[in-house]
Amino acid sequence: MKIKRYCHGATPNLKQRFLFWSAFLLIGSGFIISILSFWNTRRLLMADAMTKSEVILREVEAIRSYVKEELRPKMYELQGGDTFVIEAMSTTYISTRIMKRFAESMPNYTYRRASLNPHNPDNMADPFEEEMLDWFEKDPNRLFWQGVIKKNGDSFFISIIPDYFEASCIRCHGKAEDAPKELTDRYGINGGFRFKAGDLAGINSVAIPVSDSLREAWQGSFVLFAVTLGGTLLLLWLLMLLFQRLVIERLGVMLSLVAQKGNESKTITGDELDVLQASLGSLRNYVRSARKGSSLEPNFIGNYIVNKPIAAGAMSWLYKGHTTDTGEMVSLKIGFDETMQNPLYRSCFESELHFFKTLSHPCLPKVKERVDDVLVLEEVCGRNLFHYLGNGGLENRFLLPVFAQLCDMIASFHAVGMVHHDLRPQVLILDTRQQLSLIDMGLASSDQHQDPITAAGLGPQGDLLYLAPEQIQGKRGDSRSDVYGIGLLLYLAVTGHFPFSDTRKSPRNWLRHKRQIESPRTYRPELPEALEQIMLQALSYDIDTRYQWVEDMWDELAALNKRAPEFFSMS
Repeated sequence: MKIKRYCHGATPNLKQRFLFWSAFLLIGSGFIISILSFWNTRRLLMADAMTKSEVILREVEAIRSYVKEELRPKMYELQGGDTFVIEAMSTTYISTRIMKRFAESMPNYTYRRASLNPHNPDNMADPFEEEMLDWFEKDPNRLFWQGVIKKNGDSFFISIIPDYFEASCIRCHGKAEDAPKELTDRYGINGGFRFKAGDLAGINSVAIPVSDSLREAWQGSFVLFAVTLGGTLLLLWLLMLLFQRLVIERLGVMLSLVAQKGNESKTITGDELDVLQASLGSLRNYVRSARKGSSLEPNFIGNYIVNKPIAAGAMSWLYKGHTTDTGEMVSLKIGFDETMQNPLYRSCFESELHFFKTLSHPCLPKVKERVDDVLVLEEVCGRNLFHYLGNGGLENRFLLPVFAQLCDMIASFHAVGMVHHDLRPQVLILDTRQQLSLIDMGLASSDQHQDPITAAGLGPQGDLLYLAPEQIQGKRGDSRSDVYGIGLLLYLAVTGHFPFSDTRKSPRNWLRHKRQIESPRTYRPELPEALEQIMLQALSYDIDTRYQWVEDMWDELAALNKRAPEFFSMS
């Protein structure tokens, strides 16, 4: 495919990006589904174990209640009050024996009766059971506990309820000398005594092993993920075939056609869409140039022949030209087609021509004459300032000569009530002698006559990247906005970078970003601190803390030159 000839470097192409993000989304979705599947299976397992263990505990409690309330009183009635038959009257003995037989037929269920001081040593609490006894003893209102614990490497779901001594229990658990002889003969007199009614007798628990079930749940989730992964790979392969056929191949043909004009000599990084965007941008500039300038060449305007376009301003193009008789080189300022057709913008264009004719400054090209809607200026030579600023900034030794001209020119504008509003490096031309020329005043306003933009109630006009915050908010006619523009140009000239991201944004987002000025020392740590402060004050978001006059800013630059002349003499 021809697309490859336009994509250079290590940047992934469109197909690779599509494959990466599709794989990320599909595999990520499969992973999330598997995790959710395991979580849901585990939830169901725990709910089932909780229900079963609770049922068994309630059954054990029913057995113990039957012994205390019916069987034991009946035995007293039949055998006499001094009789105590452990096998028929002890709630603990009967419940543990019944559950032992139950466990023989249901090995997955383990019943435990645990105490800190039991008659039967088999019922002595282990460390975990001791913790649970403490937990219940701290708050008598705690009547139930459930959870998962690990024992000997296996996981168990356990339900626990506390058991408290009643008055009928004290005969066997109060004083040892009052206990039935049958009890002390079997268990001795060391354990299970010295309690009173209301004391915590012990805890009854049912444990259900869940390790195998959880392991099966994990295995099921892994199988689900493996199946999802296999399906994802198959789907990705089919998507790639479809994407290649419907997008990449057709995009490659389009790109090879569009990129034929203007991009052969350029190295463009990025994927196919980036290259296409750059190619379309180049094509757009070519079409605009052809429509507004190159179509004029070689055309005649009065006694002048139009040559190549130099640069575009806010309302017009500036072209090279020469006279037909003597060949004298001139510059021709010609309005955009839409400017000539729109009454509002034509008013702005007329204001611009008026400013060129009435203002005088060494940085303004002199007006030779006006031919219809074309202003003939003296020849402007050099390259726009953006060419220098975009290549690392100006050399230190050129900073003061260039900004002395710029500050003096803008100060002269302010002195006669004019504000430029559109100070950009693209409208400033610098020749080999470091002579600065301003070629555009299409958005300027003057207090000497009505401002068309203000009268029309238009919003921000110009490139938001360079506009002062108050201009983005719609304010015009304040000379401190030009101070901001000079500060931005100085920042660019010194560092070769913008003080904030130059990505295109909405006006609201631009206002937020222009509050966050990057320190120029980020790019040039050796800068004098005073120069940094000059730039930051000129770029202040708050118009009242900014320099109030261009002259104030220039005075501080000149004073800094006296204190640090070595900086401004560096190449």
